[in-house]
Amino acid sequence: MKKDNFTSDVKTWLAFAEYDLKSAKWQLEGKIYVSACYSSQQAAEKALKTLLLENGKVPPKIHSLDRLVSALKKIKIDVSEIESDARELDTYYITTRYPGQYGGPEGLYDLEDASEAIASAANILTFVKRRLR
Repeated sequence: MKKDNFTSDVKTWLAFAEYDLKSAKWQLEGKIYVSACYSSQQAAEKALKTLLLENGKVPPKIHSLDRLVSALKKIKIDVSEIESDARELDTYYITTRYPGQYGGPEGLYDLEDASEAIASAANILTFVKRRLR
């Protein structure tokens, strides 16, 4: 991959992370809490993948924030300030994607869950932005 494409990808991934966080905030206002949690997890996932790209790594095709945090640790990025946020958001990556054993979307998550998810995603996005060139 050429350096120019890398830079473009970093900007694109960051733009999508910001867009997902914006979507989560709108969903919170609309009381669509499960979707707000999902979009928050997506924002954090894309933000962490942005940081991997920024550091010359191709992001793995996974959803687990814990595994993305581990990948960042392997390249010597101190992620201690966002680890609890990533763990919080990791609880949403399966339940918001796959219906079935978790029941329907109504009542699965509430205002408090969605608000906390958005706050965690915003913390991760801020963390990533501070580390971009």
